[in-house]
Amino acid sequence: MSQIKNVAVAGATGTIGLATVHALLAAGFTVTALSRGGSVPSIPAGVRIATVDYSSIESLTEALKGQDAVVSCVAGLALPSQPNIVEAASAVGVKRFIPAEFGADTLNPQTRAFPILKDKIHVQTLLAEKYEQTGMTYSLLYTGLFFDWGLENGMILGVRSRRGTLYDGGKAVFSTTTVATVGKGIAGCLLHPDETKNRGVYIQDAAISQKKLVEMTSKVNPGGWDLKEASTVELVKQAAAAHERKDPNPMSMVGSIFGMYFGHETYGQLFKKLDNELLGIKGMLDEEIETLIKDICTSDPKPSMALP
Repeated sequence: MSQIKNVAVAGATGTIGLATVHALLAAGFTVTALSRGGSVPSIPAGVRIATVDYSSIESLTEALKGQDAVVSCVAGLALPSQPNIVEAASAVGVKRFIPAEFGADTLNPQTRAFPILKDKIHVQTLLAEKYEQTGMTYSLLYTGLFFDWGLENGMILGVRSRRGTLYDGGKAVFSTTTVATVGKGIAGCLLHPDETKNRGVYIQDAAISQKKLVEMTSKVNPGGWDLKEASTVELVKQAAAAHERKDPNPMSMVGSIFGMYFGHETYGQLFKKLDNELLGIKGMLDEEIETLIKDICTSDPKPSMALP
């Protein structure tokens, strides 16, 4: 594949999007941030801002002209806008598309069966079709839970408050990646387009369990814990029941998320094969994880973000 130089980022002002912009700039790419409009003070200097309407393929097509690659960092309720971005990218000859995966392994048959992931699965199908039609390639980057975010906001464990829920006893070992490393992984895919073409790419900063994190946290933030227990099997059952009764509240199916990250190993939450070496990702030593935990415990709380 010819060299990728110009990269557009959708969702560039979000947590993952901003980390991606910084990583792309550090790697030498020319970056365009897609924005719905208004002020975007968080975007660093040197980044071009393109105002778009995500509901309009025509608007996106105009904004993506001249781009070699598109990275979608949209999240949550914005995920249904991804097909329009894919259509526009393929129409203007974009070479590589990286969709908003950055979480659980949706190529795993058990995981991809969860209804909550239907928007991501739809985009994968669309990307495969566009490759056959136009030659636009893609990379699916899998990172596990966002490590620093999950410790900051309690999705993995509330290290600052020493509170949390241990799923299935907290014994499951899972892959997890910091927000900054997610951005580095995205840049790495574009620096190695041939090696990452049309496949799942797997990275992690650590493979760890909740129980191990309790032990580490107790070293740097000693004190009593308020820990609850939950069964991922029951949470997955509750999510399936909510889907069957067509519950309009999207949070009613959140139990499936805890299942895919902390449940049975058949969900593939511990990545068996990694692309860390290819993408220049070192991973974290135990001492570095303890430092991360200490930094979170001694800093002010940060805003929440969408689930990966």
